[in-house]
Amino acid sequence: MKYILTIIFAFFLVGCSDEDLKVSIAPKEESSFAKDYLDQLRLKNYEYIKAQMHPELLNKATIEELEELSRFFPDGEPLKTELMGFNIHTINSIWSANFSFESQFQVDWSVASVSMTKEDGKLLVTGFHVYRTNESQKVLNAFGNVELSVTRLVLLVLTIATPIFMVVTCFFVYRTPIEKKWRWYVLSFVGIGAVFMNWTTGEVVTKIATIKLLGVGASAASEFAPLIFTFTIPIGAIIFWIKRGNMIEQAMANKANQQDAT
Repeated sequence: MKYILTIIFAFFLVGCSDEDLKVSIAPKEESSFAKDYLDQLRLKNYEYIKAQMHPELLNKATIEELEELSRFFPDGEPLKTELMGFNIHTINSIWSANFSFESQFQVDWSVASVSMTKEDGKLLVTGFHVYRTNESQKVLNAFGNVELSVTRLVLLVLTIATPIFMVVTCFFVYRTPIEKKWRWYVLSFVGIGAVFMNWTTGEVVTKIATIKLLGVGASAASEFAPLIFTFTIPIGAIIFWIKRGNMIEQAMANKANQQDAT
């Protein structure tokens, strides 16, 4: 069953990041700084760690807290470290960024992130976090590596069925003798509301006050991130099928009236 779902899913997955592209567009200086900072935390170089902190964080961080945080790194040197993702913002001329890395060790993995800002051109750390996992996030968030549930299957079916229903409706608009078909062509792909499902955790979030045009699909922020399935209620297509019989009758009556007039 999981293999069949994986094949189906491949036709709907969009938006996954390419590792080479992600690394190439990441700012080199800031990315290297973040990676080195985490390495120094792993090596328990607390003097360096505190020297790079923003004053607000420096006032809060203690050696005991740094010691406890460094224990989340597995023992030994990392076999491989990859950039999971990054975010950069400039608000009111204040630059800030966050970089996340995954490292593989001989036993277990670590996921660590660093938040930073710039003051007078110098990078200052405003926060960091580390936790340990027993497998790569790529594996933990893989499509076929979750426990299937009724909720996951129902929402997956709806994600696949909704665009099919829209396309079929558009075809029947073409076959139906009604006026101003172009409006119904557009409405066939209009949905109201949105349902988002985190495939890894099964968490479901809904948004009612939104209108989407073909608002269905599956995406992931990166190859490390969980898949997010999205579908919308195809309200335009539903209205068409409700009104189709009356519209056909009206079109036929208008045609008969025109024939009688001639």
